[in-house]
Amino acid sequence: MRVKVLTLNIWGLAGDWERRSWLIAQLLQRERPDLVGLQEVGYLRHGLVGENQAAILARMAGYPYWHYVPAHHSQKGTIGQGVLSRYPITAADILLFPRDPTDPKDTEDRVAVWVQVAMGRGVEFCVTHLSLSRTARQRSVRQLVDWLWQLSPTPKILVGDLNDEPHSAPLQFLLREAFPPFVDVWQLVNGSEGGFTFPSHAPRHRIDYVLFSPPDAFAVEEVHIVGNAPAGGIYLSDHLGIIALLRLKD
Repeated sequence: MRVKVLTLNIWGLAGDWERRSWLIAQLLQRERPDLVGLQEVGYLRHGLVGENQAAILARMAGYPYWHYVPAHHSQKGTIGQGVLSRYPITAADILLFPRDPTDPKDTEDRVAVWVQVAMGRGVEFCVTHLSLSRTARQRSVRQLVDWLWQLSPTPKILVGDLNDEPHSAPLQFLLREAFPPFVDVWQLVNGSEGGFTFPSHAPRHRIDYVLFSPPDAFAVEEVHIVGNAPAGGIYLSDHLGIIALLRLKD
């Protein structure tokens, strides 16, 4: 069984959201990933009602299933994580990463969103967006790994904006110390070359990832960067996305 996944930080409502939403929808229609992990998903309020950006993109791109979890509320609005799926979402759970008010860099509440999807024998997919605080990130990755394996022993696909480089302590924990460790899909295929995703107009930081665990669970058939070609001078986000085609091993 093959599963095609995309991770993309969509930049909330920043920039020209109406224009960017069409660019993201066109990307989804062109690439047709089975599962999409979205970060910085905003909530648009229209009077007494509202709609989140994951639901909007699902409708625009023809995704029948979506799941949205708000993470942080402020005067600027609500931001969270979302999942789009071409297959039924049969279960979902969340892990909260509350901000530490004593840490000046830990400025927002964060969340990890896990879903189980009715593909083959079942696929487990998790999206998260980690803190700007290195201390918070180190704490969160440990909580995340414990939580994911408490949910089930089924192989995991983990995507998101981890706000850190591959050599950092949080990533090294995921890739080397966690049991079982995660595999960095880009690194597996390309080594240390490329993979930069931020900022989109001049990418020089590799902070967005597609990971999986355990290491023998999937074979990587393809991985590439998306969103690096602006339309009319507009990028679909301030981050580039990563698409990976994975084959579940028997």
